[in-house]
Amino acid sequence: MLLTGHTFDKNGAPLGGVDVEIKDESFQTVYKTQSDGSGFYSLEVPDGRYPFLMAVRDYGTRYLEYWCNDIDLTQDRELDIRIDSLEVYGLNVFRVKGAYPALTVYFRPMSLIKFHRGETDICPDIKRIRVCVNGEEVPVLIENKVSEFIGEGSLYAYLIQVGLPSTGKWERLDVEIFDSEDAYGAASIFY
Repeated sequence: MLLTGHTFDKNGAPLGGVDVEIKDESFQTVYKTQSDGSGFYSLEVPDGRYPFLMAVRDYGTRYLEYWCNDIDLTQDRELDIRIDSLEVYGLNVFRVKGAYPALTVYFRPMSLIKFHRGETDICPDIKRIRVCVNGEEVPVLIENKVSEFIGEGSLYAYLIQVGLPSTGKWERLDVEIFDSEDAYGAASIFY
């Protein structure tokens, strides 16, 4: 299957030199390419579903990673990617059976700016969360900032509830976050 797309900065300007990697369950890179000067990338992979796609350039200095979980490559797919100094890590989505008809979304946001300042709490001060399901923006019904145990301490994560798309079913969910310092982060997940 053919995976193509463009890589952009937070403002939508093409960004070349971005590594785009398909990873296995152990986070080992199994397929890799890099976007060209116009931000275009192309990667041919065997038909299947892959646990992780990661994209980054200048990691830890200018940018953090974009993640896509459970990417469905059973058909040719186009995936555009935007990166900046926020990361949306560990994206998971589920429905609570018997509860309000919505999706529950978990993710751990991280801020490069806070990391560079030496702050222990690298969770950004999020001013806005935008969620699209199957390309349709859905309302964020509630936001919960929660503590996640990481072995030798904890980091903050978010557990949010979002509305369902008009079809009632979901195949792809995209999360974008914007912080109080005008930084941006995004991640995607397929069902």
